[in-house]
Amino acid sequence: MPPLPKKSKLSVNGTSANVAAAPADAAGVAADRIAEQPHSNADDGIIEDLLDDSENNDPTINGMSNNLTAGILGFLGYKDIMRSRICCRKFRDAARNTIVPWADKNRYYRETQLYVDSVQKYKAMVVMTTALPNFQWIFLSGIGRGHKYRDGKDPDEKKAASTADWTTQEIHMISNFSKLRRLTICDARLNGRYPALFNFPLLRRLDISYCDYLKWDLNALTGLPSLEEFNAISNDFLTGNIKSLSVLKVTLERVYIRKCKIEGDFMDLADFPRLKSLKLATCSSVTGDMREIGESDFPSLDELELGACVIGGEFHHFQRISDVPSTAEAIYRLNRRDPPLIQNLDCTYWSLSRESPDWYASNDTSGHPHAPFYIDFVRAGSRNGWRWTAEESRDGVPNSCEINWLDPEPDSESSDYDVYIRELQSIQEDIFCYEGYHQPPSQDEYKRLCEEYYDI
Repeated sequence: MPPLPKKSKLSVNGTSANVAAAPADAAGVAADRIAEQPHSNADDGIIEDLLDDSENNDPTINGMSNNLTAGILGFLGYKDIMRSRICCRKFRDAARNTIVPWADKNRYYRETQLYVDSVQKYKAMVVMTTALPNFQWIFLSGIGRGHKYRDGKDPDEKKAASTADWTTQEIHMISNFSKLRRLTICDARLNGRYPALFNFPLLRRLDISYCDYLKWDLNALTGLPSLEEFNAISNDFLTGNIKSLSVLKVTLERVYIRKCKIEGDFMDLADFPRLKSLKLATCSSVTGDMREIGESDFPSLDELELGACVIGGEFHHFQRISDVPSTAEAIYRLNRRDPPLIQNLDCTYWSLSRESPDWYASNDTSGHPHAPFYIDFVRAGSRNGWRWTAEESRDGVPNSCEINWLDPEPDSESSDYDVYIRELQSIQEDIFCYEGYHQPPSQDEYKRLCEEYYDI
């Protein structure tokens, strides 16, 4: 390969940058960047094509095809690509075909992500819609005090009135990024509905968070047929039923929805063949019953978090004491599955609902035990179980019912037996007045126990 050209300092919009001065060989402006970072066999193929390019049998930059030039520019960060456009028309034309990989682990994310958080960066995005239309990762945020994106359809009228004198910027041109693979929107000044944000056939990942006035529905994801990962956090105007995600059944791998007003039964996603992670822990209108999960349901899932309205979900309040044993057994079964759907049995935080006909008020006298209306899982050695337990009393003394075991007792000759006995003794120290009870006593029994043990 001929020697690399000397670098020169070039000022672009007041910023100095190192670029190759009028490259005279095929490596051009990208050669030194290629040498700096790890590259794959596919990258080696581009370099070989660079050396073997036979267009007009010309080894100079003029002899390189447009696609090859675009492939070389793809090794650069997007800022360097935009700077290289001033070198010559060939680079400008090639930039329009250049793809900057959004998920390249060997590159710093700031080289592959356009973070639009100011008017200046917004203007850069507008230029890139035509200069670098194959860009793959856009991050939209607030663009400065007193600036907003033009209100969409059906805006919140009160919000629109309060921002009527703000400087308005257009957003519809984002649809020019037809090869967009990842779109992140966080705290962007959006008000109303924006169909242009949900029409990217190649998009792989969508993140929308803290957009209080962006109005959208899960049905909008129909315009993202290649979506693999979907994250939505604290969006007051997100609505819809999770069954709408069925249009993405063959592609969707990860779903994380938090503090959004969606609804539906989580079991509607049970037959998604590629779904690996499902997190709906703080969606208060998502329902279902984890006891219904069968062995063939969620075949690829290895991470599951569900909220309080799902029977068996985190912080669930049971309506009946009798529902707990079957639910605990189901959760343990899911924990033992390969791969496990429930990673940590200690994070269930179950309790008996105050609205349950089985609930009654505890005696509030200092030193007297509360009724055992909470459920936790315990482990002694390799043996797992669960029990009803009470909140600590005012003097800090815990009190629990007997353990309901989910595993058989280890053999006395096994290597685990001594550990089991030692840890079991520690756990049983919490059992005092509820000794012999495997579930909460009735209200009359509770009063009698208090009289017997505490002489009330």
